[in-house]
Amino acid sequence: MPASKKSNDKTSGASIARDFNNALTGTLGFEAMRFTANYARIAKAELQSCDYEDLMVAAKDAGKLLPETFNPATDEWPTDAEMINKNIEEKLKDFDKLAGGFKKFVENARAAMTVANRQQ
Repeated sequence: MPASKKSNDKTSGASIARDFNNALTGTLGFEAMRFTANYARIAKAELQSCDYEDLMVAAKDAGKLLPETFNPATDEWPTDAEMINKNIEEKLKDFDKLAGGFKKFVENARAAMTVANRQQ
């Protein structure tokens, strides 16, 4: 009997983990939030604090320059936002985990904020 109880505990633990993961991935904006948090975490760990601050300011500035109806799948970044991207990517070129990801970071941060604001 104890063996079957142990098996049921494992099954229920795996089941709970699966259900929790499904609930998270089904949450509107979850992927955008996850990417944004992960990129920011890596940036904070890899960059000097002044460079991290520059990255956060640049992300905020670039995000403000994107049109409210911006669709990353079809729209190009405005020229001013593209210049911010170019400058930041130049700073990030030696950081493999961050290089090439600034645009996606900004776009995902905007998407996450949009979802969060809608839920309030």
